[in-house]
Amino acid sequence: MNDGHKRILALQKYQSVKAGLQEFRLDSFIRALEAKKGSNVGKILPFVRGLRFSALLIYSIREYLSHTNYEVSWGHIIDDNGEFCSRECDIIIHEKGHWQRWNGDGAGNPVMDFKFVERNKVIAVVSCKSFIPSQSSVEVEYFNDINTYVKKVWLFAECCPPNQVTNIRNQAKMVGYEKFWHLYSWERDTNLVNDADEDWLNFVKTIKEL
Repeated sequence: MNDGHKRILALQKYQSVKAGLQEFRLDSFIRALEAKKGSNVGKILPFVRGLRFSALLIYSIREYLSHTNYEVSWGHIIDDNGEFCSRECDIIIHEKGHWQRWNGDGAGNPVMDFKFVERNKVIAVVSCKSFIPSQSSVEVEYFNDINTYVKKVWLFAECCPPNQVTNIRNQAKMVGYEKFWHLYSWERDTNLVNDADEDWLNFVKTIKEL
């Protein structure tokens, strides 16, 4: 991406998304709660944090694809026969339209907005992970299932350890994920954070080229 306003605006969005997530990993109060083993009392569950991460990405992708007829949804992919569904997809980029929508109808404020999208409309799927600790945590079975529905399967982590980024990227590629990105790297012991703004710019470039 060339220097100039487009790059600056993309980096502004990056900082906004990262800021919406990072404090709930770095704050000393949160870290103290996470250090308590065997109890989820008083904690924001990883599932909820992961859902927020995927939601922030969905909003960003929608903005970057606003010049197209593509939609960005959370949901299931329905196979060609209309018989089976894929596993849950954090983010589905697809041609306009869906087979059915759960709890997203009407003019109100839905609690959820979950779509069933026909396979022939799907362009790409993004699997979102709040934290990937090592290359062994890259999900093979998930990829294999989603890959039967769509060829472009991408992996995006909020964060991972700095010494594991290359290993995770290589493992993701070996498994078959077409792309891997992360928002930042995080060292649990020292709480050290390294930005991954170039990853974000590559992500934006990839979305724009769809």
